[in-house]
Amino acid sequence: MIKIQTRLVMVPIVLYVICLLIGCSQATSASPGPPWFHSAEQAVEYGFHEEQVERSDVLTTITVDGEELIFYEKYGAFGVGGVNEGSRGYQWYRLSAYLNFEGEDTPYMTGGLTVQTAKGRNVNILAGKVFDPKITSMTVKGNNEAQELSVTGHSRFFFMVHQSPFSELEVAPVLGGGGSQDGNERNL
Repeated sequence: MIKIQTRLVMVPIVLYVICLLIGCSQATSASPGPPWFHSAEQAVEYGFHEEQVERSDVLTTITVDGEELIFYEKYGAFGVGGVNEGSRGYQWYRLSAYLNFEGEDTPYMTGGLTVQTAKGRNVNILAGKVFDPKITSMTVKGNNEAQELSVTGHSRFFFMVHQSPFSELEVAPVLGGGGSQDGNERNL
């Protein structure tokens, strides 16, 4: 009778110890995330180091609802990162996987992505790459408005933040002489 009572008492203790060990191992193996910094500039420098990106690879920086979004090139691919401001300071984070546009047999390619900022806001991004050297810019139509996007430097990327669903945007190239051509676009 005493053996049965001892075993019954030991079962909850053993279960408690197992749960404690599982909980502790998950807490110590979880990644703490990127470190926090005193300034946004320090967070960006850390992010560029982690992503192996040079300052010269930055295409532009914009602010969306108080959050800094950084568009950059990495080995020919398009990347988006950000800086989160919180109670502990500033923190770098990458917003999406890299978009790698490969299509020398087409004049240009486009892709759409939605990224979620650290504060939980969804941001729609249209991005693309131009392969035809005669194309100097891109026209994007949506919500009854047209916007001309420049083709950036040696990377030949174009991009924008937009409100419309990607499927409702019309993208057309602008040739160096000011003319526009339609078609020959491939979506990712």
